[in-house]
Parts: sequence; structure tokens; C-alpha cells
Amino acid sequence: MPGTSTVEVKCEKCSHVYESTVIDHISLAEDPDLAKSLRTGKINRVQCPKCKKVSYIERTVVVNFEPQSIIVVYAPTATTPEAVSEIQSDYDSVTSFNETLQEIRAETEFKVVTDAEKLKELIDEHLKTYG
Repeated sequence: MPGTSTVEVKCEKCSHVYESTVIDHISLAEDPDLAKSLRTGKINRVQCPKCKKVSYIERTVVVNFEPQSIIVVYAPTATTPEAVSEIQSDYDSVTSFNETLQEIRAETEFKVVTDAEKLKELIDEHLKTYG
């Protein structure tokens, strides 16, 4: 089951403000059905309850590529090298917290991807190998 959170959304069409559940984390081993939505950019679909306008929230999503031991942070809004570096720094900080997390960091490849096409390539490679 994907990791989710609740966010406040303002409709682009009618300006109605509403809450919606969005995906923050996906494990391709546990949620293979979400791979298609992720690779086509159709993840985090929301619909205004007032006017029914459908939108896609552009936000950071963590994707676990198992059994490859790869963690990809897809961050489409990280448009500068500084923003990408900050994500890497946050990961390094969290994984240095204790010995168990340090071991996980040593065994796991970590990538920050800002380009949808690059994410699509990674997912396609994963699906070819692991279905």
C-alpha cells in the first residue's frame, strides 16, 4: 500500500479549496499497478468536488525499486542543483541517524530524479526485468 498524506488543493477552475489524499511513497514490489500511473505522469490525480475539474498534483514522490535496492526521489519541482543537493543532504542526514539506517544506506542506491522521462526510463527497465 502506498504512503499517502492529505493536502489542501485549490481548484484551478472554480477556486474551491478542498482536501485530497496524495501519494508520497510507492514500492514497485508492493504496488506494481501504480507503475503505469507514475510513468505516465498521472499519479496524484485529484478532482474538485464542486466543479469536477481533474488535476494532477506535481509533488515529490519516493519510489522504492525492489528487489534492486534503489530508492528514487522523483522531485519534479527541484529545478536547481541546490534543490537536488538539499534532497541528497536530507537523505544523508536521516540515514546517518543510527547504525541500522547507516547499513541500509550502504546497501541502497539513492537517486534524485527531476525529469519525468528519466523516471519513465527507470520504471521501464524495472518492469522489463521484474514485470
